[in-house]
Amino acid sequence: MATNPAPGAGVAPARRRRASPLVRRADLLAATVSCLARLGARGTTGREICRQAGVSHGLLRHYFRNPDNLLLETYEQLCEDMLAQLEAAALPFGADPWEALHRYFVAVFSDDWASPEIIGAWMVFWQQARSRADFAAVSDSFNLRQRILLERLVSDLPLRSAALPVADAIALLSAVLDGLWIEYYLSDKRTPLARCIALCDAAARRLFGA
Repeated sequence: MATNPAPGAGVAPARRRRASPLVRRADLLAATVSCLARLGARGTTGREICRQAGVSHGLLRHYFRNPDNLLLETYEQLCEDMLAQLEAAALPFGADPWEALHRYFVAVFSDDWASPEIIGAWMVFWQQARSRADFAAVSDSFNLRQRILLERLVSDLPLRSAALPVADAIALLSAVLDGLWIEYYLSDKRTPLARCIALCDAAARRLFGA
């Protein structure tokens, strides 16, 4: 007489799925950012990144164009990711320009871009941009594209006539935003998140609106 097999009998154990190349690359980028924040540029070696990500050093060549220049590729990717997220946060609210600009500020101060690790890594990239042409080129491109996005958001506002040219007002708003971003990094108690965003909103209103 046939008997029913025990549950799971004859069934091959499920194989552990390998992470996709995109996921693995993202893990390595995150490990690079973490190392930069803790160890600085000199201590962020390929071996240390792989140790933190839990992969072999040889795998770097599968996920990066130039494993010897991981910091530059990480900087490039962070710039692309941040711009994409800022656009995704603000542009859908184009029908309400003030809300779109507010959403832009919220995105800048989100955990994705205002965490101690991210800002710490960004400061390393700024240092590199002062001495290396390849980092300076990435920095210039990112700043230009971010400025163009801000100009697009501001151009939809019901602008009043002002003493300052729009380009100068945008430069001032960018300076306020960058300064508060660093202030928040230095002390989230001294200038809490909600206060940083409110100050950006207030600066925009003074510069461009009522």
